[in-house]
Amino acid sequence: MRREIKGNMGPSLGLNNSRDLYKKLRHDSARLRSDWNKYDAFNFILTAWHLHHDWHRSDPNNDISRNKRTKSGKLPQEMKLAIAVTQDIANGSKHFILDPKPAMNRRVSTTHQGLESSWYSYFFHENTFGVTTNDGHYFSIRVLHNILMAYFEWVFDDNASPRQFPTEIVSAIKYCNIAGRLPEDEMPRLWTL
Repeated sequence: MRREIKGNMGPSLGLNNSRDLYKKLRHDSARLRSDWNKYDAFNFILTAWHLHHDWHRSDPNNDISRNKRTKSGKLPQEMKLAIAVTQDIANGSKHFILDPKPAMNRRVSTTHQGLESSWYSYFFHENTFGVTTNDGHYFSIRVLHNILMAYFEWVFDDNASPRQFPTEIVSAIKYCNIAGRLPEDEMPRLWTL
């Protein structure tokens, strides 16, 4: 099908709105879950960041766009951290060297390339990529993936209340705070998906 590009329309190859990009994220998610490799992790993180960052400005379907703005405007601090981590990884993976302002606002302090001699890999027993934040959170790509997929499932669920953020997502992010975890903290359901 031919599509004439006019005005401020962007040329795209079959992805025309946020629902299409969400379908791509689900595709990237399936590929990533099958192997947890760096190429599929790159695709998933970039799609997730741009889906979050761009949907409310560029979605031609206003009712979807309005729903997204309502949901994203009042995110809990924990989800804002997960989004900031996603942004850091996306920008670092695309640009390699950051401009001074994004570098100064960066939340990620360390990247982990897999099973290493560190207490993170000892604790999580994962041979996957991961990151540590300045405030002591550790997100393996598997856990960050689970958090982001649960977030976007909520965002794109037209029956979900935009004012009621899922508590299991907040719990999963809190559990990633290794520095602040208490011995009695329970592993959230999202962690094990």
